[in-house]
Amino acid sequence: MNLNKDGITYQQFFFLIIQTQLGVGGLSLPYQMHKSAQSDGWISILLAGLLLQGILFLYFMLFKKFKSKNILDISTVVLGRKIGKLISLFYMLYFISVGSLILVLYARVIDRWILPYTPNWVIGGLLVLAGIYLSVGGLKILARFYTLVTPLILLLVLLVSYTLKDANIYYMLPIGQAGIKDIVIGSKDAILSLLGFEIILLTFPLVSGTTRQKFKAVSFANLFSTLLYSYLVIICFIYFSPAEIKILPEPLLYILKSYTFKLIERTDLLFLSIWIFLVFTSFCSYLFLAADSAAKIFYKRDRRKLVYYLAFIIYGLSFLPEIDIKYFEVMSSNIPKASFIFILFPAFLLTLSVLFRKSEQGSETNDPNS
Repeated sequence: MNLNKDGITYQQFFFLIIQTQLGVGGLSLPYQMHKSAQSDGWISILLAGLLLQGILFLYFMLFKKFKSKNILDISTVVLGRKIGKLISLFYMLYFISVGSLILVLYARVIDRWILPYTPNWVIGGLLVLAGIYLSVGGLKILARFYTLVTPLILLLVLLVSYTLKDANIYYMLPIGQAGIKDIVIGSKDAILSLLGFEIILLTFPLVSGTTRQKFKAVSFANLFSTLLYSYLVIICFIYFSPAEIKILPEPLLYILKSYTFKLIERTDLLFLSIWIFLVFTSFCSYLFLAADSAAKIFYKRDRRKLVYYLAFIIYGLSFLPEIDIKYFEVMSSNIPKASFIFILFPAFLLTLSVLFRKSEQGSETNDPNS
């Protein structure tokens, strides 16, 4: 890759990460957290953010040894060319799967709340077409667009914060009632809601600035996403009683639906109109990552054709659930579980690189700064 063409600043890196993390899962997160850890679900999210920071530190250590290589290049250096190519294939399939899942969940939410009579394949197709248009521009275009739309998150926060006037803090008490075991188990589900930081693995070398500056950007992005999700979950927990939230899969939308203003009758529709941008950016990131992984496999410098091909594949996979509902259940349960393998794989590479003294050039040198 040409760093001058594809490179971004570490400030843009911050926006790239949070826009990839904040997606379709945020709407159902309060429901999932209450299911896992009752009203202590917000503690699980904070714990997940702390655990995730530990994982990000391992990424930092790995990229400190391989400053100009991404995870796919490092796999080739540490494990050999053939295994490295296989790793690239697995990552490509993973990114395709996550992109398909995002598309399915997005179409279902839009179908339930906005366009019940519009076929899901039309709803998904429009998102895919827009995603192709943005993703073919490359990483720099993605980062610029993500920076532009990030202020919309603040508007979402303001909309939701208005509901605090009718909140009941006693719904959250006593704190710690779920027990340490359930809180820790709930952190696993919370980490899944923060998925998207995998974009670091392929884009870290393309970010200008020192390794320390880039790690700070990553850490602040993790902190931002963790605190935002915790805040949204707490709002739902103090607005709905424990009995109510058990039966509301998307509590944020139900909260907003109960409020009307002189200029806005359906606040939930305004929220969803802005939320679509978060889903769109997350989908574009995974489409770009899939194309980037495919480029490593097929030795393609121009990713534009790969974006078209993979978008078509993602679109086709996304609407198989309409034919077979069991396929959707398998996809929605297994893809998040498989993600742990891909987010922890860099730690495995770091261990091997230390044991076998592998570095940027393929073997450890005597230079202490290598």
